[in-house]
Amino acid sequence: MNFSSLIRKTLLLWIFPLVLSGCGSATAPDFSAMSSKYANTLEQYQINMIFQNILRSSENRPVSFLDMPTINGSGSITSTPSLSALFAGGAFPANASYLPISGGLATLTPGVSLTVGNNFNFTQSSLDNAVFWKGYLSELPIENVRYFEHNHIPKEVLLSLVVDEIVITKPNGDTHTLINNPLRPEHPEFQKHLYKLINYGLGAYLVDTSQKIGPPVSANNIKSRFGDNAFQVMKEAGITLQKVNGSSELLFQPIQVSMQYKLCIKTNKYENFIRQEYGPEIFCEETLAEQTKQPSAAKKLQPKIAIRIRSTNNIFEYLGEVVRAQLNTPPYIVTLPPTATTFRDNKGSKNEFALFIVDKNKPTPRPFAAIEALDDSIYSIPSQDNGYSPLAIKLLAQFMSLQKIPGSIPASPSVLLK
Repeated sequence: MNFSSLIRKTLLLWIFPLVLSGCGSATAPDFSAMSSKYANTLEQYQINMIFQNILRSSENRPVSFLDMPTINGSGSITSTPSLSALFAGGAFPANASYLPISGGLATLTPGVSLTVGNNFNFTQSSLDNAVFWKGYLSELPIENVRYFEHNHIPKEVLLSLVVDEIVITKPNGDTHTLINNPLRPEHPEFQKHLYKLINYGLGAYLVDTSQKIGPPVSANNIKSRFGDNAFQVMKEAGITLQKVNGSSELLFQPIQVSMQYKLCIKTNKYENFIRQEYGPEIFCEETLAEQTKQPSAAKKLQPKIAIRIRSTNNIFEYLGEVVRAQLNTPPYIVTLPPTATTFRDNKGSKNEFALFIVDKNKPTPRPFAAIEALDDSIYSIPSQDNGYSPLAIKLLAQFMSLQKIPGSIPASPSVLLK
């Protein structure tokens, strides 16, 4: 064995363990860490998008929504062994097949270089299409309001977001319209009536809205109208028969059975006061006073109340108005004092009952959200002393999710970002 072969074998014996050691000590791409990082990025992306559209609404600019339906990621490790040898007679050539006649081996330094890479590709889809906007502009169904009626969500916050206006019609026909807009002078009066209704028990309840179908009929007439399979046909159509008492013959009243959610008040000890101020239609069912009143009293005109619910678009418009009122001179901050059922988890903090807090060009370390506007101003939601701001963003995100029905999100890929 010549001296050149001996050197090569020695190098292999030194380099091989180092290569193994280098591969074992490398930090491999961690799937859990990458997923967590993506989840945090997506969360902040969603918060900023909602906040930005609130700011757009405050300036009467068109809103626009994007979605990230898919993401693909990859991780890789590349290891490259290297060798640096120095002889007394000069550096050892990398491709040398011989040794110099004179000179000796001075130093020999093997090594390994590692490269770790993570790549993400994700698609960004626009929600600006007719399917999405039809639901986005439509008035929220009452059952959607019912989804959010829980003890951890203050009722005054939920109803302030979803109630657009209260219309009270007096017995003489005069109409009093209270609009939920902090930029209007009647906003304090709107809040007064809203809080009064909340204290009376206003909420979304499932009520019986069944209606009679025609006059009472006999059993023979039922078969003649609905056929031999009358009872099966009526059952499938949601029609039930109610026996009519006090008739000389056996008669049945066909009733179309239906149950719907209604924003109303259940009968309580304040029934007389509620009926005098808002009329009987605010109740979920016919009250005892309505059932027992004399026929002459039934003809007497009574007040009426109508509560209009917002669309998701109008909730953005409302929060935009809240921002404008707050940034006006002098500023007006919409505050929602707690009702009897409100759990105060931020008791004693600044802006404790503020609905939405926004700072303009005010440096804040690690804000909850921050957006640079078209005029180069920086708008931010502080991470502390921000009232109900995070809850308002959360509720808006959930209302937005209810609009993402099949067909509202374009098929991927839409716009591919790397």
